[in-house]
Amino acid sequence: MAFLLTLALRLGKTLQEICNQISAEELFLWQAYDRESPLGDQRADVLAAIGAAASFQAQGAKVTALDLLPTWRLEPLCADDEEEELLKNYLSERADLQP
Repeated sequence: MAFLLTLALRLGKTLQEICNQISAEELFLWQAYDRESPLGDQRADVLAAIGAAASFQAQGAKVTALDLLPTWRLEPLCADDEEEELLKNYLSERADLQP
């Protein structure tokens, strides 16, 4: 699913348009292309890090492109137990108010 979302973003189409207009064969070709030359934002991050590292290194800094890559959160943010309890209380109170 993530690949389809990335492809839709890069082609300027909605997810529904991608699913309705692209054949399975074309989708497999896009997936093969993505393996060779990634479509996602990670590629842009790598290219920007390489350019920034070259600029810093030209000024004498001891950095590598890996030092400049952004760290993306791999797991979704979890709500605190207190926030979850507040939400449950609010929803149960609202449910009690309904006729």
